[in-house]
Amino acid sequence: MTDSETTPVDGDPLGHLIRRYARPHSRRFVLGGAGMGLSQIPGRVPALLVGVALDAIFLERERYSLPLVPQSLIPEEQAGQVVFTITLLAVAFAAEAVLSWLGGRISGTATYRTLHDVRVDTFDALVGHEMGYFDDRQTGDLMSVLNNDVGNLRKFGDASFRGLRFLLQVVVSFAFMALLHWQLAILLALMPLVLAGLSYWYAVRVEPRYDAVRETIGTVNSRLEDSIDGITTVKAFTSEDDERDAIRDVSARYRDDKWAVIRLRLAYNLSTWLLASLVFIGVFAAGALVVMGDVPAFVEPLSAGTLVTFLFYGKSFYAPIRQLMLEVLDSYENALASSKRIVAVLERTNELDTGDEDGELSVREARLDYEDVAFAYDGAEEATVEDVDFTADPGDLVGIVGPTGAGKSTIVKLLFRFYDPSDGTVRIDGTDIATVSRRSLRRHLGYVSQDPFLFYGTVRENVAYAVADADHEDVVAAAKQAGAHEFVTDLAEGYDTHVGERGGRLSGGQRQRIAIARAIMREPDVLVLDEATSHVDNETERQIQASVDALGAEQTTIAIAHRLSTVRDADQIIVLDDGRIREAGTHDELVAEDGLYADLWRVQVGETDALSDSFLDRVSEGEEVVR
Repeated sequence: MTDSETTPVDGDPLGHLIRRYARPHSRRFVLGGAGMGLSQIPGRVPALLVGVALDAIFLERERYSLPLVPQSLIPEEQAGQVVFTITLLAVAFAAEAVLSWLGGRISGTATYRTLHDVRVDTFDALVGHEMGYFDDRQTGDLMSVLNNDVGNLRKFGDASFRGLRFLLQVVVSFAFMALLHWQLAILLALMPLVLAGLSYWYAVRVEPRYDAVRETIGTVNSRLEDSIDGITTVKAFTSEDDERDAIRDVSARYRDDKWAVIRLRLAYNLSTWLLASLVFIGVFAAGALVVMGDVPAFVEPLSAGTLVTFLFYGKSFYAPIRQLMLEVLDSYENALASSKRIVAVLERTNELDTGDEDGELSVREARLDYEDVAFAYDGAEEATVEDVDFTADPGDLVGIVGPTGAGKSTIVKLLFRFYDPSDGTVRIDGTDIATVSRRSLRRHLGYVSQDPFLFYGTVRENVAYAVADADHEDVVAAAKQAGAHEFVTDLAEGYDTHVGERGGRLSGGQRQRIAIARAIMREPDVLVLDEATSHVDNETERQIQASVDALGAEQTTIAIAHRLSTVRDADQIIVLDDGRIREAGTHDELVAEDGLYADLWRVQVGETDALSDSFLDRVSEGEEVVR
């Protein structure tokens, strides 16, 4: 993703996500935080009990007394005091465990519900973007946003609750220390000021490093996905070493970026550890002087047991501060880098929700009109198609042919509004498709590409993909229309046969016919076949052609073909060249016209001796006129 697309919302992308997604679950977050907070009170009691027991029971220098506990409840005998102490320890540990468990359970539920909402909305926004958005990005990078970046928000949520627990532990510990010896407590309170300075130094330096890490992990994911998806090509070209080198390079970049973060974290960790160690030594030294009485008169006295308790609390005070600064700050910077990428997806204009396109398309006859249509891709100096003007009458089969790069597939993309025309209008039954919602438009269209994508699952699930609650009879009927039923019933488990990832267990022709059945299942008013026979043998092509012919009377069909035999019987054939319509007519009319179509036909039937001089000149100049 480019820098321009990671612009924070109001300068605070993480805060934006929290306000948008965590606020609906605020009650659970508050209850979870309250449980964690309350657990810190019984969690500090054991240290107090140990100190009191040391002075009163073992050293016998102080009377056994506890704050807020009536003296009448405390046994006078030493054995009774031991039992009393053990009982209070058990109650304190149990109360801490229960409150901590409740707080963690409630806050965990809120966290994962929030992350679920973020991931679903991010995916919804992602699939709603215009096709140009995906042209500029690798799948691995987008997967990194949905998995790694959303996962970093989870880590930040977990760290935030740990941070809350640490913070409450610090507050409660300081309160207990102040009750024991307020002067030593004030001395210990100077530590957070120094830690705040160290944390600011760390935060300023680590943020850009985390940005680099998030970008690099997306590159690593993309490269890995390419190598794994293309493993057949890799092996066929014996390019394993090249791929290994490429993975090594991107992995090395990630290693270096990540190591830069770790080095900074280690430096910060060492600094805070040294500070905590010095504080512990200082508090012990000061407390020891007070216990021995070698201090000025205005300093409050301190017993050995109280000093031990104070040191326990001191550990509970500065250790959480150190963890709070390191863990929460570290996860915050990581989540901040991820939130920029998530917000870039969420806040980009969604093609399905733009403009005044609220109309619902109503199709009566499925008459299709292209009126002076032109289109150029972003950044392109020349138009891909220009002055495209033709009509497909209801129920017609219209073939679109031409050399590679002539703009055939672009015409179909404009029909589906994957892109909008730069000029001109596309109409269905007289309605400008730019005035209706994309969802409404696409519900009336069926599409079969030259390399159809089958989802991991069964044949039945793939045929019924676009129809909710489709019954078996409808699936079989669509498969029969597509000429797929016969081979499906020969499969080991029939319609319940798993097709494998991307349909890898089926042949190219079988995938094509299932894709046609999937399109038929939707009962489209306009069916588009985008070079649907480009990767199949002649026998399979004839089977697919028979399926298309059988469907011809039921909807308007647009067939893009490089095999002219596929559209030989079309009601109209449009010949594109260099983005413009050069010829139009039936097969016989175009052959008789003796133009570009006639030359393309001669190439496919092997009559190369009869090719025109102009066509031969194009071939000699290296132009790819046929595939």
